[in-house]
Amino acid sequence: MKKILAVIPALCLGLVSLTAKADPTLTFNSAPSNNNGPYSLTLSSPNTNLSLFCMDDNFTIQPTESWTVAVIEGSQLSSNNLTKGEAGDYEEEAFILSQFNGSNNAAVQDALWAVFDHSDVSGLTGSAKTLYNEAIGSMGNTFIADGGYDNYVFYIYDGGNIHDQYCTGEGWNKSCSDPQNFIGDPAPPSPTPEPSSLFLLGSGLVGTAGAARRKFRRG
Repeated sequence: MKKILAVIPALCLGLVSLTAKADPTLTFNSAPSNNNGPYSLTLSSPNTNLSLFCMDDNFTIQPTESWTVAVIEGSQLSSNNLTKGEAGDYEEEAFILSQFNGSNNAAVQDALWAVFDHSDVSGLTGSAKTLYNEAIGSMGNTFIADGGYDNYVFYIYDGGNIHDQYCTGEGWNKSCSDPQNFIGDPAPPSPTPEPSSLFLLGSGLVGTAGAARRKFRRG
């Protein structure tokens, strides 16, 4: 009986690691009165208060709405399936955010929106237009070539669960918006293990348990 009890903890740890949820939840708290970023959000796992800019004004969210996200550092943009198809656009977003000085948030937000919604480009004026042109021009190219986007953090909706989703209309006319994607400054929260890492950990623990059981039998 003692031998069996010694194996159980390792088996339990292996099963827990296989079923653990990898992606954290991002909750939208509030937006500034002028509807320009940065916006207040909370990330679970670990619980972290964030101040972020959104990237696509085609998506609409409301306070208390939450959704699962992948937390992607700039250095992972080209390898992550959620961003690799538009890695260049995300890198331009990082350049625009790098120009945020604490008071030009309206210009930064407008320029960020224009990257993923080119219908906004014609409406850009002043500093916002300058930021956008710099992002797609030589300054942005130099920033990207030097890896300036590496440590910026992207919070990308992963297609998972949405709580309190923003919807308009009723019945056949009902339309629901996908959640926003966000970008933040360097210094990301502690990374959450990916499913593949959890699988390897679980497999290793189960294998260890099997080896321990064989050893007990030989003893």
